[in-house]
Amino acid sequence: MPVPPSYLNGLLSELDLLERNYLDVLERSTFVNIDPNRHGGGGATFVGFARWSWGPSDAALEASRMDLLGRLRDWGPRYRLLFPHPITSVSKRLDDSLDLLDRWLMRTGRDKTVPGSAAAATAKAQKATENLRDLAETLPVDSYAIRLAPDTNTLIDNPDLAVHTAALGPRYMAHVLPLVFGEIDDLKRAGRTPELRAAAQKADRRLKGLRDNGDVRTGARVAGDVLAVFEHREPSTEGLPTWLDLSVPDDRFIAAALQLQSRHPGSALYVATGDLNMQNKLHAVGLPFVELPRAQP
Repeated sequence: MPVPPSYLNGLLSELDLLERNYLDVLERSTFVNIDPNRHGGGGATFVGFARWSWGPSDAALEASRMDLLGRLRDWGPRYRLLFPHPITSVSKRLDDSLDLLDRWLMRTGRDKTVPGSAAAATAKAQKATENLRDLAETLPVDSYAIRLAPDTNTLIDNPDLAVHTAALGPRYMAHVLPLVFGEIDDLKRAGRTPELRAAAQKADRRLKGLRDNGDVRTGARVAGDVLAVFEHREPSTEGLPTWLDLSVPDDRFIAAALQLQSRHPGSALYVATGDLNMQNKLHAVGLPFVELPRAQP
């Protein structure tokens, strides 16, 4: 199975599609001159008023605007996760670009940024999307380009954290999340079958054994250039997609993985899971996943 695009590359691909659809909306839009000085005369000059406004949208254009607005508002928070501690200039570029794109779809009130033609609007929108792309260049270089977060079922099936080198390459950092430790503890005592309890106990022993190989807070050696960190941070709701419910184990895992990616924005985080429901939710937030390698016949 080929390695899917990283979280960042996936978001940039989404941005490409958003931009194409956005420019189509602008091309179908009309513009109305509302400059109070346009007729001249009268001896008075109005200062600070908008010169142009959006013309009326037909039903098809309204539908396109609403669809695009929803997708933009889904994409924006996920992109912001890559900048957990933005300096003032980065924060301003994020805010200005996303606010303009959002405002031009909403089209409420008098907006002095509205230009007088589709061509001028296209140029300003492209500048906003290019600005968002350029921000990706400010992400720090990570000491580990690839990181991995396995789910519980993956570790029960195979507790070897180095088993994913065929997919991810020989060097990566594996992160075991608190939820996974808790679920393994539960399964080794109360798994529904003896086989499941035995598999959980094996995973527990394998993970505990890594403490003999180094500091699990910063990276204990698993094998070769694969290291492992035992995470202790529980996820919070801050900055996450609103549909994630932290009382649901899969959602809690995804929230923790997203915030792990946020803490390492210069790396590509992959989730190891064979669970179809988990994979669907990961796809929804843009996190890539890998599965355990198939056994050779």
